[in-house]
Amino acid sequence: MRSIPLNLILPRWTKRVVTEGGRDPLGLSRVAFMITDYLLPGIVTTTDRARYYSFYIWVLWHIAKEEQPTKIQDFVDAFRRREAAMALATLAADNSASPVGVDATRKYFATGIDAGLFDCDFQVLPSNRLGGYGQYYAGSLYKLGLLEGTEEGISRAAPGIATELAESFQSSIEKTPFVARRLFLQTEISKSDLMKSSQVLTLNALNESFTSNERGRLIKIFFGQNEEDNGKNNPRAQTLTLLLHVISEFENAGHKVIAERGDHGSRLDEYLLYPLYYRRLWLTDNKVCLYRPPEPLQLCSNLWRQVCLHEFFCQALEDLLCAVLEVAAINVDGVRVGHIAEELTQEDFFTFLTTATGSRIDSPYALFTSLGIVTLPDERFSQNYQERVSPKDKLSEAQIVSLRKNSASEQLARGVLMLVVLYGKWRGIRKDGAFEYVALKANAELWVGQILEPLDNWLDPEATWMDVLEPFIEQFVLAQHERIFYQKGNLRSQWLKRVDRRIFKEQDYQPVWRNSRIFNCVRIMADLKLLSIDTERQVSITSAGARLMKKMLRDEV
Repeated sequence: MRSIPLNLILPRWTKRVVTEGGRDPLGLSRVAFMITDYLLPGIVTTTDRARYYSFYIWVLWHIAKEEQPTKIQDFVDAFRRREAAMALATLAADNSASPVGVDATRKYFATGIDAGLFDCDFQVLPSNRLGGYGQYYAGSLYKLGLLEGTEEGISRAAPGIATELAESFQSSIEKTPFVARRLFLQTEISKSDLMKSSQVLTLNALNESFTSNERGRLIKIFFGQNEEDNGKNNPRAQTLTLLLHVISEFENAGHKVIAERGDHGSRLDEYLLYPLYYRRLWLTDNKVCLYRPPEPLQLCSNLWRQVCLHEFFCQALEDLLCAVLEVAAINVDGVRVGHIAEELTQEDFFTFLTTATGSRIDSPYALFTSLGIVTLPDERFSQNYQERVSPKDKLSEAQIVSLRKNSASEQLARGVLMLVVLYGKWRGIRKDGAFEYVALKANAELWVGQILEPLDNWLDPEATWMDVLEPFIEQFVLAQHERIFYQKGNLRSQWLKRVDRRIFKEQDYQPVWRNSRIFNCVRIMADLKLLSIDTERQVSITSAGARLMKKMLRDEV
């Protein structure tokens, strides 16, 4: 394999990434989004249908070609008519479909069915006048290099691959009444014309033979095949190829991946993200087999491993946060700073840890030793620990995150247990390039590397739970929450309040599994006929997907 300098393939993140949504009390989403933004540029948590990428580019190209608006409002009106027609056509082709703005569209669709005439002059999303494009897809299309702006602020399809994509969409729909009779200039469309246009204009038409050229161009864009190096070193192309490989390895092992959402984000993460973290395919509750990512995709795989590591870290730290919230809520006058650990380390705390480990746990050191950690981990220890604790192990991260908790003390215990397992696996790691690079680019943002060294104090045989938990909670929960709250400057971003050295609960919270975007990738590749999803949500790689995967792996070597 040709050697490639690390500086050419490692991610070039900026120091600050604005990713906060509304509910992120400790700012933990920042590092998660920073990594996934690099690995999947152009695919975000709200973009999961492939045809919207070609449809919105066609809309911009078609408006410029047919109407040439110079005023923003004229552009918005033209955009709205086309998007509304596409949403209506999608429901006409399949009433169970969910185009962007399905709630608003269903109302207009029902009225149109009764009247025999459909209104196409409505906004599919009340919150955005440019609908799904303005709300979800514009940023993704920009990252894919498909957009350019004008001095008037009107978006247009970029010359080259974007224009070619728009023209391929046009060739798919040009014989429909909607285009052939120039109904896109009208605010209404008859029932007959909509029905005749629906099978071609629908969001789901990429499965049909007449969209083969459109589908092929989308595949080239997503897999970087329009680039000079055919997608080599393209993190999105590598990620999609890696996912195809994991799915094919499941099939080779006689099992199918299931595309559905579960308690901890998408169940697809258990099938497709866990193998990259554990280097195991989790086939059944009691069976795993080794997984080895293709050599050209090792760096990409290792970065996804960091995504999974950060997910487990988020679960642990947010368990601590929620435990503090609950103990503050129980006490009418709040909980005194410096006494939080004392309030939480009640009988439930010790019973939970004892039950989970099978050993009597009365101190931090006892917990460490029960997990086989008796001294500061070196690299060999951590590597061996990673190898030993597979997903089916009762004390693996995957199992801990599913442990039920019935009290604040038990939630604290679950978070503590997760932290100690992560400590054993990662404290001694020195030569993991992806881990080191996340450390560099996370900068001051909170991530797992910042808590490993402070956990060294927990190995002191004389330390009590109050000794180790009070400073840890102060630094990584209370002070971190205050830092994030002051950055946002929004009262809705406050979950805890410190008054006269007492902590008060402001609002409820539960740990959140960050969206890895893997579900979105699978949906998009299914639209592109690289994967198939049957009625039982079982995912298979298609012959086209297998051919593309092999080609991508050859090109990467």
